[in-house]
Amino acid sequence: MREGVTPADPERAAALEVVHLLRDVALRLELAVGEFARTTGLHGTDVRALVRLLDAERAGTEATPSWLAQQLGMTSQATTAVIHRLEAAGHVERLRSRSDGRSTQLQVSDGAVELGWHFFGPLLNRMAAQTAELSSADQESLKQWLTAMAQAIG
Repeated sequence: MREGVTPADPERAAALEVVHLLRDVALRLELAVGEFARTTGLHGTDVRALVRLLDAERAGTEATPSWLAQQLGMTSQATTAVIHRLEAAGHVERLRSRSDGRSTQLQVSDGAVELGWHFFGPLLNRMAAQTAELSSADQESLKQWLTAMAQAIG
């Protein structure tokens, strides 16, 4: 075995095994996103934008174009192109901001939500069913760990 591939420390090896499982889940989700993008004719970045906008809606966060640019790690010009594509496809609507009438809020259209549920609904239902089999305490630990992993990534 190559040096550095498997750490000598058993605790570190066990921790890395869990991290590698998380990476496998992330890659499988990315493949599902890629398939959704291909079947809908969207760019992968467009799908990531839709996901971030839906996350914002769930969290009660006002999603503006500048907020979306920050979430995607893109320039405002590149984000504007994404928004234009999504708007032209009928997936995103621009609304007047609730907090500042001079700015724009982005909202995912009902049609885009329906399209997403049609494609991702069965996957999300399977994932939710697996999660529901965990105890409440295990679910809470998992949420804390996943939050920590997201923070560790940046």
